[in-house]
Amino acid sequence: GPLCDTLYRKSKKELKKNEFSKNTYEEAVTRKEINTKWIAKMDKAYAIVSMPGSVISTMKRGEPPKVSFAVEARQNKRKFITRVRGLESYHINPEVFASDVSKRFACSSSIEKDAAGREALKKGHVECVFQGNLADELTALLLGDERLCSHGGCKNSNYALPKGIFNIDLKKGVPKGRR
Repeated sequence: GPLCDTLYRKSKKELKKNEFSKNTYEEAVTRKEINTKWIAKMDKAYAIVSMPGSVISTMKRGEPPKVSFAVEARQNKRKFITRVRGLESYHINPEVFASDVSKRFACSSSIEKDAAGREALKKGHVECVFQGNLADELTALLLGDERLCSHGGCKNSNYALPKGIFNIDLKKGVPKGRR
């Protein structure tokens, strides 16, 4: 039937390689085997949902967009800055986010529209720059999980991004023990 054809049929390339092989189907299959084959055949996809009302704002194939943090040492490896990119993909206004973070963590913040000397920004995207090494705090804030960070500024977060979308890049001179 169509389920067996979808799960067990060989592609045209495989049939051309091996001219003598034919499509063969198994006699008995467990549900677990069918489930694993079915999931392996599926394409990866994601949906970005706006929470009051569960409105799907974006649904695409592939991996979800990443939010990246880059922590750099500034002077004498004592002071750090944290750069955040990719908030626009999750409909977070960078200007509002920067002011919220600067109030929560008592640090200065700025918005950069051009990335001179660094990787180019996507069209219409900006980069938030924060004073200090705030990678852990910002991750906890964006996840909405206050248990990940001991800082009180992570409490009562309005953000709820999924796990696994964060890229944390510690540049030269940043200690690895405290991210």
